[in-house]
Amino acid sequence: MHRMTSASFRVLAHALSDAGANVDALLKHFDSGEDIYANPKGVRLELVYKVMEEAVQRTGNADLGLLAYTRAHPANLEVLGYAVMSCATLGAALQRLVDYHSLISNGFCMCLERKPHALKLIGFDITNEPSLTPRPFIDAGAAQTLGLVHWLLPNHKPQPLAAAFTYPEPEDTRLLRRLLGNNLQFDAPHNSLTFSASDCAIALPSADPALDVLHVEYARTRLNQLLSGSMTAQVRRVLSERLAQGGSSNLDHIAQVVGVSARSLQRRLGDEDMHFSALQDEARLMLAHNFLRNSTRSVKYIGALLGFRDQSSFHKACLRWFGMTPGRYRARN
Repeated sequence: MHRMTSASFRVLAHALSDAGANVDALLKHFDSGEDIYANPKGVRLELVYKVMEEAVQRTGNADLGLLAYTRAHPANLEVLGYAVMSCATLGAALQRLVDYHSLISNGFCMCLERKPHALKLIGFDITNEPSLTPRPFIDAGAAQTLGLVHWLLPNHKPQPLAAAFTYPEPEDTRLLRRLLGNNLQFDAPHNSLTFSASDCAIALPSADPALDVLHVEYARTRLNQLLSGSMTAQVRRVLSERLAQGGSSNLDHIAQVVGVSARSLQRRLGDEDMHFSALQDEARLMLAHNFLRNSTRSVKYIGALLGFRDQSSFHKACLRWFGMTPGRYRARN
């Protein structure tokens, strides 16, 4: 099951409270009897989505996700926060965020695309179709990211060159433009923030080479501990490797590579609230993105490489992932 850390949810809860929502009442509304702040597994993203959507309905504030900007702080990232703060530059900090984002949530994937004059931070929600991810959650992610950038560079406070969102353009975009600038894209294939290369080269005032070595090692250790013994992590790694090589990615084959029976694999994934099909879809999404943007291979070849039986199946998958066909996704980017 896809989750986020309790610390990350607490930031969203504060933003909802700032908008006038009663978070405790919202949690009770969805029959959440658990103490979500004390659960070491974190908070179910399905619950987070429902709470945020209901908060919009009750407050009438469609922009409440943007209130997370004022709550942004490295402490919200817990262990990862230290590793981000000690980086040499903003660009290095964004890369660190991408490399260790699994410490925050297993419900999305991040990547950093480097262009000659810009760096684009991309986020893919892997819990469901991008179009179903609620706007307040997406806004909160963008607002917190920008807030973190401004915390790291308080004397510069770089503004994004562009911001893209998977949801349709709202009727009122004034607050979005006030926070993120006028270069906004809606109905986009993924959510992203683009920063100039010159801003990303700015040294962080909190940079410390000696501490950076210690912090990144600690973050790596925590990530290894998180993934150690996790069947989800093993399957995710094997799927990415096999698909990238054009190998078989069906359940029986992956179970054989991992060293268990197919039934045992399904059972152990179930114990971790995960399904094989979801992991397979996640791996295909990320590789499709990389191949379509960074290779000259034909769409037909990429679809076959990722294990789709025919080109039509690959097209349908891209429509679900990116809201457009693979050919259009390649041309648009």
